[in-house]
Amino acid sequence: MAGAMTVCQKELADHLGSKRYIVLFALILVLSTLSAYQGAEYIKNNPQAGFIAVFSGAQFGFSFTSLMVFFGPIIGLSLGFDAINKERTSGSLSVLLSQPIYRDSVINGKFLAGTSALSLLTVTTIGIMCGVSMPILGFGPTVEDASRIVLFTLLTILYLAFWLALGLLYSTVTKKTSTSILMSVATWLFFSIIITIIALLVANLLVPITLPQGGLTQKYLRSPEFREMMRKRFIIQSNIQRISPAYLYNEASGAILGITGGRPGFIGPGAGRPFRSLELTQGIMATWPQIAALAAGLIICFTASYILFLRLEIRPGG
Repeated sequence: MAGAMTVCQKELADHLGSKRYIVLFALILVLSTLSAYQGAEYIKNNPQAGFIAVFSGAQFGFSFTSLMVFFGPIIGLSLGFDAINKERTSGSLSVLLSQPIYRDSVINGKFLAGTSALSLLTVTTIGIMCGVSMPILGFGPTVEDASRIVLFTLLTILYLAFWLALGLLYSTVTKKTSTSILMSVATWLFFSIIITIIALLVANLLVPITLPQGGLTQKYLRSPEFREMMRKRFIIQSNIQRISPAYLYNEASGAILGITGGRPGFIGPGAGRPFRSLELTQGIMATWPQIAALAAGLIICFTASYILFLRLEIRPGG
């Protein structure tokens, strides 16, 4: 464990001092500050939403939750896609392993360092959002709101850690960083955009929209038949999109924040109406399947990386 902490301290210092992390941190900080401002404006226009709507309200287009749905995978993958293969190619990994340190300490330390960096980014960002919103609104979160914010912060860290573990897996499987970054980008595009298109196409195929002879009318749109058809389409789309960690995070964050759900994407849950719909205990109970799925995905990805790294043939010079 001592070796893992030594590697963690070294890797964490590298992360915090790298231009990549600083640029990502600055980008998320600027976007989250803007989302906090528009969330506060949303609350002013919808007082019943409560302080918690700072994270879900979208006065001008995107909320913090939709921001994390879209950019969260980029943040996590960017810290993990070259964690192993970059050092393996440069030869520094063989030098490191020539020291009195176990292999598992190396990969454990790298994962702990990445998770610590992501936790720092998440906690700082959410804390700044609260600090920006309170002077604008003139009031702060209640005790229940504070509990929701803490749970939402932990959920966001879990979500980002999943993508970190996936990037670490790609870095372990591939020898070239160019290959691992292409795999990371392809995965991000599939789970963030393509899966939504696939779900829509399947829903159209299984439950096609049937138009009446007179075309779409207000009477038809309010009819039970049309509502039932849209309900079936929504169920099909939701079940397919639950393959995506982004959609799972979107559903879980909506339940924890006590808001009505939306669809994941850059203009996602914030485009909905984040009025309080679930009590805190109800929200926690409703999020267990999504949280369990994210945690299981994280464990599977890290375990696969761990096993592959222990069996990896590492020679001097790559």
